[in-house]
Amino acid sequence: MKNLVYLLDPETALFRVVQLVGAVSIKPISDLLGCEVTQMVRFDESHWLFVDEEALRPGLTAFTIFDGYPQPLGGKIVLSGNDRSESYHSPSIDIGTAAGHFQCCRPVLDPVFSAPDDVQPKGLTLAGALVDLKVRIESRPPMLVNGSA
Repeated sequence: MKNLVYLLDPETALFRVVQLVGAVSIKPISDLLGCEVTQMVRFDESHWLFVDEEALRPGLTAFTIFDGYPQPLGGKIVLSGNDRSESYHSPSIDIGTAAGHFQCCRPVLDPVFSAPDDVQPKGLTLAGALVDLKVRIESRPPMLVNGSA
């Protein structure tokens, strides 16, 4: 059996199959995530998610919402299989089915311009002047990538 995992990058919303060199274990998964402290989140009875424990920090530019999980997940996410033993293996779930459980999110700034008849407390504002930036969260499903990274 190939040593495969699924890797989701919330920055790009790309979800791909990655072949690991050697066994599916914590060290190569942590290397994929680019982190030192790895948190495990149960995906279902046969799978685990691995995430960077310290990825939710100031300056976050993207994150992932996982169905049924109470908080956003920061950084990349690795999905692997686990049959309740101590070893991990390739996922048994289809990558497309797994993708349906995630939403990749990012903050978006929308400029707000003044209208021609806007009057501010200090006087008239020029029409079309930038008066504010509104923040919203854009959510999109992962995009599947064929091949391995």
